[in-house]
Amino acid sequence: MLYKQILEGLAYLHEQHICHRDIKPSNILISKDKKRVVLVDFNVAKSVNEGDMMLMYTKTAGTLAFAAPERLVDNCVYSEKVDIWAAGIVLVMLLTGSHPFETTGMTVKLIEDIMKS
Repeated sequence: MLYKQILEGLAYLHEQHICHRDIKPSNILISKDKKRVVLVDFNVAKSVNEGDMMLMYTKTAGTLAFAAPERLVDNCVYSEKVDIWAAGIVLVMLLTGSHPFETTGMTVKLIEDIMKS
């Protein structure tokens, strides 16, 4: 039920042509009664015209451990689908208790693992 609300929140954002770009556990709040989810931290969110892709000149928006592979390339073009990738990582973490690309903590190794997937 709670995870479905995360996806519904993303669907709403995407219908409004907004890409969050930083979906991760710390940006997902749960109400005290554990019945409602709220997506927060829109500091790196980006508005997109309908049907357009985003051309990004930086890889730094968002959190590396939740970044879709296409976001790791300079001057890459991507869409709101990067939020779905990050939501998938959150789901894996909810089900397994660990990040699917968990390594020894080295950023370079994490990037290599993501690029291989």
